Amino acid sequence: MKSQFQHALEVPQFRTALDYRRRLTFGIDKLDSILQLHLNDIIGIIGETRYTNALVTRHIVRSLLPHRHGGMDAKKVMVIDADNPSNPYLCVDFGRQYRMHPRTVLSKVLVTRQFTIYQLTHTILYDLPKRVYLHRPSVIVISGLLDQFLQEPNIHINEFANLISQIVSALRRIKNVLLVISSRFGEQKLLDSLV
Repeated sequence: MKSQFQHALEVPQFRTALDYRRRLTFGIDKLDSILQLHLNDIIGIIGETRYTNALVTRHIVRSLLPHRHGGMDAKKVMVIDADNPSNPYLCVDFGRQYRMHPRTVLSKVLVTRQFTIYQLTHTILYDLPKRVYLHRPSVIVISGLLDQFLQEPNIHINEFANLISQIVSALRRIKNVLLVISSRFGEQKLLDSLV
């Protein structure tokens, strides 16, 4: 019973006025009126790859913008590409819309691609903390996190649960970063593939 109410007993996290000024926007009025994205937040974007990829890429580029233009003035953004949708040309196109030089955009977005669930797990558990310390990104994007697991035909449900648990624990330890996780599977497909 005590563990169920543990979060209610914790001291609330206060934010300074500067934190609110550093709010990241999508530049889409309907989304921006609903979402209030700051450092230490986690957002999940689920849907068809072409739409999630476009939204996430726009988000990546906008995070590089100065605060006064709805960005986070990010010096670096890290992308862990697990399902291979990242597109540097799309980053450059969005950057041009915001009058950013292509070299500036591409030099600030660090991309790593993982092709198996074990590479992905190793990257998140061991490499990501080192890279966060080294590069100090404001935003980390993990595309296709669950997709990798659901496409692996030989994984046992217990191993699946264990690896996901380790990944979630590792991601919760990362601080002062906006974490964006995208997946192309909808809820029903997730449930169907687990059964």
